[in-house]
This record gives sequence, structure tokens and C-alpha cells, in this order.
Amino acid sequence: MANKHKKKRKQKLRQQQRKAHQEKQNQSKTIRHNTAVNQEKHRIDWQPLEPNEDGIVADRRIMPRDERDRREGLLEKSQTTFNELLTDADWQAMANKTPFELGKVIHVSRGLIGAEVNGRKLICDTRGILTAEGTGYTNITAVGDRILVEQTADDRGLMHQVLPRRSGLARMDSFQTYLKQIIAANVDQILIVSAWRDPQIWFQMIDEYLIGASRNNLKVAICINKVDLAESMEVVEATLRPYANLGYEVIFASAEQGMGIDTVRQRLQGKTTVLAGLSGVGKSSLLNAVQPGLQLRTGVVSELKSREGRHTTTQAMMVPLAMGGEVIDTPGIKDMGVSGMHPDELILFYPDLEACMVNCRFSDCTHAHEPGCAVREGVENGRLAPWRLKNYVNLFERLDEEFFETNLRKKKVRR
Repeated sequence: MANKHKKKRKQKLRQQQRKAHQEKQNQSKTIRHNTAVNQEKHRIDWQPLEPNEDGIVADRRIMPRDERDRREGLLEKSQTTFNELLTDADWQAMANKTPFELGKVIHVSRGLIGAEVNGRKLICDTRGILTAEGTGYTNITAVGDRILVEQTADDRGLMHQVLPRRSGLARMDSFQTYLKQIIAANVDQILIVSAWRDPQIWFQMIDEYLIGASRNNLKVAICINKVDLAESMEVVEATLRPYANLGYEVIFASAEQGMGIDTVRQRLQGKTTVLAGLSGVGKSSLLNAVQPGLQLRTGVVSELKSREGRHTTTQAMMVPLAMGGEVIDTPGIKDMGVSGMHPDELILFYPDLEACMVNCRFSDCTHAHEPGCAVREGVENGRLAPWRLKNYVNLFERLDEEFFETNLRKKKVRR
């Protein structure tokens, strides 16, 4: 009980801090004219603090003008990188205008690129002048990229250029939040794979993957594997119904017993699909069941292991399907969805909660402890799943903590 009250006090304090910060953002700060003059005199490359007619300037972090513009430009560039109209014919036409061959990246590891070039598999080095600088991303290439390749030996090549992308799965970099990491390129959809048990289903991670798919404008479906371990399919279906009610396709499967494999196969056919899920949920087993003979490496998850499972896939790789299409099997991806998001944006990805929050007593309700919260009332009367609210609160608190840490660092810089 003491811990519960302590948590409530902490949440209330956090809410007061957020409110105070928002009020401070709307205020201005008076800076003496000679201070602004000295700043401009000694650091002409810094963004000058120009007071208005009342001698007031905005309270903002000071950084070199060119650095601020560079970061904003990189963030904007990563958001406008993709061209949804690109086709295989377009990439081939681009390659035909050069002396190089068109390649497709099938895996990336330790600076080397595995590419498929006219039916051959080549290990490619990268030209020294090719860097990620100025692209808006932390890495040059990702699985699924189309590249221009010069063959240098029987099984070796040299990558000269990465061609424009049709789409991609990316996430914000943890340290340089104005940059992104491209995980997979030129993909059509994401198939989120989770196990019902062994490891135990983790709804918060599914939510994060759904948010990541939405932020990357990719179609998405959910596959719950290992349903043969459930005591009752009625319980499984009822538990996942909140996702179905939101319009997501939910596939119940068992790679062990062959259940749902035809549905998974239909979903994958003719498309480039990213398999997203924690290690141990059975992604490789599902692929082996979809196309017997792949013989992808699988692993047995010990009951003593955490719900995150054991890593059996160590790097992203592209697997072609005989029926048409390909899948990009990824290692367990964490923090794919919410990194870099403002806390107030999170509710937009929880439309079931957002529909109830309009009736909350307070407009800035966090739905964690405030009286008169319509969202918690929706959980109590059975309209909302308890775990949906729990996931939202957990993610909101994480983003809120990141938000304040970021602003704390900015304050230290200003000092």
C-alpha cells in the first residue's frame, strides 16, 4: 500500500512538473542588451538572441545556427526519403544508365553487404566515399535496399550507390534523436509475431510494433504463434479481440501443429514482409512451416528464460519465397515504435482509449491516478481491456521521463 501511494505521489509530482514546464514554454525571458551583443560579438556562428520591441526573447537552447539548421534538415530528409511509386522496373532503368549492375541487399553484417545480383550472391564492400552523413540515417544500407554493384571477383563486389527507396522500417536513434536507423528498406508490410506462451505473450511489445508500423506508414497484421499451448482457444480469441475491434488482422497459428499456416502463407505471398517479434516466439519455425525445406535455424526456449526468449537470429536477412515475395527475418527488435515521440502524441495510437478520454474530468489527465478518469472507468465497466491502459501508462511514463531528461540536458547547456 505504501508503494502504491508513493507511486501516486511521484506521478502527481511528474504531472505538476510537466504543467510547470508547459507554462514556462509559453513565457519569455528578458535578456540585457549587452549580453546579446556580447554573444553575437564573440560567437557570430551562434543563433543570435534577438529581443523584440519590448526587449523580450524566447527562452530556447542556444546552439550554432548552422548546426540547428543541419539537424532540422536531416530530420526532415529522413521523413521525406521514400517514393511509394518506385517499382522494380524503375530501379532497373536507373541501373541501365550506369556501367554497374542492379543488386538487392539480402543481409548486412560487420560492414559487409550480401547482395543478390542477377541470380548470383556476392559479398560486397562499400566505396570509401559512401557514408551515412547527410542522409538522415545512422547507417548506409539495410536489407531490402537496391544498390549499384560492380563485380570485382568471382564472389566479390563493390557497392557504388544506394538507389532511392520505396518505403522502409526505421526507428529514432537513441542518442542522436534527429537521426534514424533504417532497419529494412522497400517493404510492403509488417507481420508482428508473438507467442501465446513460451515466451509469454507481451502485449506492450505488440503495441510498440503497431505504433512503429503506423509511424512508418506500413500495413500490419498480428500473428499469435504457439496457440497449441493455450488451455482454451476461446480465451485466446477473447484476449486478442481488442486488436480485432481496432481493425487489425489477427492470425492464430501453431507452427508445431500446422494451424493457421495457410493464412500466414496467403498474407506473405507476393509481398516483401518484415517479421517483427522478440526472439523465441517462433518466427523461423513459421517460415519453415510456410515453405518446407528452408531449414532456418530455430531454438528451444527454456522455461527458465525470460519472456524475451533466446536469440536464434543474429542479424536481419532476406528469405525469398517460392510462391513469390520475400520475408525479412529480423533479430528481436526493441524500442521500434515510441522512441523520439512526444508524450502527448501517444494517445493518438490508442484510439480505443482516446474515445473515452474526452469524458475525463481533467483535460491533462494521464489516466493513471486522477479522479474522474473516464478511461479507468471504461476498464472497470469492461469497455476497455485492462492491459491496454496498463501499456499506455507504462509507455507514457517512459516518454515523459525521456522528455524531461532531454529538457534537463538543454537547461545545463544553456547554463
